[in-house]
Amino acid sequence: MDQEPLPVSVDPDVCVGSGDCARVAPAAFEVSDEGLSVVQEGARTTDRSLLENAVRDCPTGAITLIDDASGAPR
Repeated sequence: MDQEPLPVSVDPDVCVGSGDCARVAPAAFEVSDEGLSVVQEGARTTDRSLLENAVRDCPTGAITLIDDASGAPR
């Protein structure tokens, strides 16, 4: 059985590694050694409102929520 896609994505070309997302939703995001946010498997079980807060708090708009029903960016 295929695993559901992650409910959120980070554009590495836009991310500046501020870490705001990891502070808001630490199970969903981690700042890599390269200084960029990376979505973690924990994003699958992170409360949607925390993911929405991470999107809102991202200073560069690098985070995109994925629509539950269609799998398309929101």
